[in-house]
Amino acid sequence: MQILDDVGGVEKLKLVRELGVIRKNLPEVAGVNKLTLVKRVREIRQLLSVSSIETAASLSIDPSNPVESIKSLTNYLRNGLSAVPEALLGAEADTVLKIINLLPSERGDEYQDARREAVSAVSRITSNPNSSMIAAFDHYKSAGNVFDIDSQAIISVLESVDALTNTAPEDTPEIAAQRKAADEEYDRLQDALSKLLTINAANGYDKEAIDKAADEYEATRAKKNEVWGQIRGLSEKKYDDHKKRIAELKDSITPVGQKIIDALLNSSKVTQEHADSWANSQIIEKSAITRLKKMGYPEADIRRDMAEFYRVTGGKLRQVRLETNGSKRANASGIGHFEDSVIRPGSNFNKTVLWHEMAHHLEADSAAKAASNGYLLKRRKSEKVYSLKSLTRNPGYRSNEGAYDDNFIDHYIGKVYPDKTTEVWSMGIQYLATPQDAAMMVAKDPEMAALMAGYLQADLTPAMKALQTIQDSAKDKAQEKREQFKSEYELALDKLSAGVGLVDDGWFGALDPVDQENLLSSWGMGDPSAKFIGSWENYRVFSGKFRGKTKRVSKGYAVIYSRQSGTFLIPGSTSREIPSAVPVHGDMREVRAFIKLAQMFGDDPRFVRWNVFGDEGRVIREANKLSGEQS
Repeated sequence: MQILDDVGGVEKLKLVRELGVIRKNLPEVAGVNKLTLVKRVREIRQLLSVSSIETAASLSIDPSNPVESIKSLTNYLRNGLSAVPEALLGAEADTVLKIINLLPSERGDEYQDARREAVSAVSRITSNPNSSMIAAFDHYKSAGNVFDIDSQAIISVLESVDALTNTAPEDTPEIAAQRKAADEEYDRLQDALSKLLTINAANGYDKEAIDKAADEYEATRAKKNEVWGQIRGLSEKKYDDHKKRIAELKDSITPVGQKIIDALLNSSKVTQEHADSWANSQIIEKSAITRLKKMGYPEADIRRDMAEFYRVTGGKLRQVRLETNGSKRANASGIGHFEDSVIRPGSNFNKTVLWHEMAHHLEADSAAKAASNGYLLKRRKSEKVYSLKSLTRNPGYRSNEGAYDDNFIDHYIGKVYPDKTTEVWSMGIQYLATPQDAAMMVAKDPEMAALMAGYLQADLTPAMKALQTIQDSAKDKAQEKREQFKSEYELALDKLSAGVGLVDDGWFGALDPVDQENLLSSWGMGDPSAKFIGSWENYRVFSGKFRGKTKRVSKGYAVIYSRQSGTFLIPGSTSREIPSAVPVHGDMREVRAFIKLAQMFGDDPRFVRWNVFGDEGRVIREANKLSGEQS
């Protein structure tokens, strides 16, 4: 054991003794105090330099020297696993294999021999995957079995909430009496109105009597409307009281759930300052910011919730990127990928959904993935996979979405994927996003809650830290490559657009009114209010709202190619030939670059739209074909 220079002999002995006492008594400690002791163990280990960071550094992984790196990994598997709990050895071996596969491959016997030795060392540790996964689950569950709450009281509240939610609200005796009186008054006034409608001159009443009856009619109708308002108000009060009662029941378990969340935050090794810094460094595409703002979820709130997630999970998540593709259903992709760990919001996105999708990326850690699969293996009723449609009776699920059956809080937790990813972490951490759901999870499924707490307060394994270091390095290089590519694309747009100057030459105004109408109609641009901007050679540009490749209509530009002016009449005919309008959604520089490309491809804007523009690599290649004079 290597001791830091600033820890003296006496102090070292005190720390070792304290560590021994904590470890001896930890299994008997109950409640959230267990998390506090676990945090103290971590602090002592850091002081004594028995940290996984030191061990990970000893792996000596160097992507530029794959042979030596693989040898170092093999040696670690054979001689350096003492810092890893036995239950996580299978996951650690799996992570080592990930590192090996990420390292550059080489030709030659030395590389092949080193790789075979490493793979053999991995296989000796992971001989029984199911046992390894169950062991990982039991390990984290044991460490996280810390919450001491009155589960039955929470469940009783939740059952009352369900009962109220599934029952139509009823009038209280007081409201029922008021409503009965209002209904009777309404019926009386309705009868009075009917009688007043029968009064007319034909029945022998003079004009004065008829006018009086008309005044009474208006007054009675006003009273009837007033009573109808009272009846509606009494009905709304019934529903408001119903909602209020449900909210009060949910609020009654909020303190319990908040205590659970606070316990996890207090045991986190991530400071609020560190979490804020991490959250502010995450990439959120402008399109996603715009879409989420319209949903009432502004960027500041997103980053605040990301920071809290980072603290609750102990800093285990690396870089993520939020982008949108218009999907109605939120999703996560690139789990474990060193470059593209992506979250795409759906049509309904808030903190709970954000945490759900972020938690998917925790399964990049082999230990987390093993534990979640171990949870499913222990909890499933059988190996049979049922369709989620049949389990939930929800027709919204696709026919190929299946899950194990068990008394999970939600059937979705048991969902099965071919690559062994799960919904365990996403659902479990989703429940930690709000105090009410946190209390519900601990009460209804203490095993799941223990798994969450046990993993979230634990350190990453040495191999996982090494893997992240390599992935971060690869990510940085990939980002540099993207930035270089982006710079080349920007230069290509500059080069293509430089020679195109639009001039308002009155071309549109000189057209026959019939041709103007046809050009702006659905036969042409599809926007009757589009405005002519200008011409360059035989290209004409309009601004307005046009349908893009995704069939969505949005603000942009339309480009047409036409040699004609004055009229679109076909010579010698009464028919007209309306030129095709091609939408271009971008800025004016992109419009000018598009026109130049269309000219380069034989004045064919439609071909450029579908085959060139949008392919940034091809745009760069076409721009590079231009000589200085051409550009």
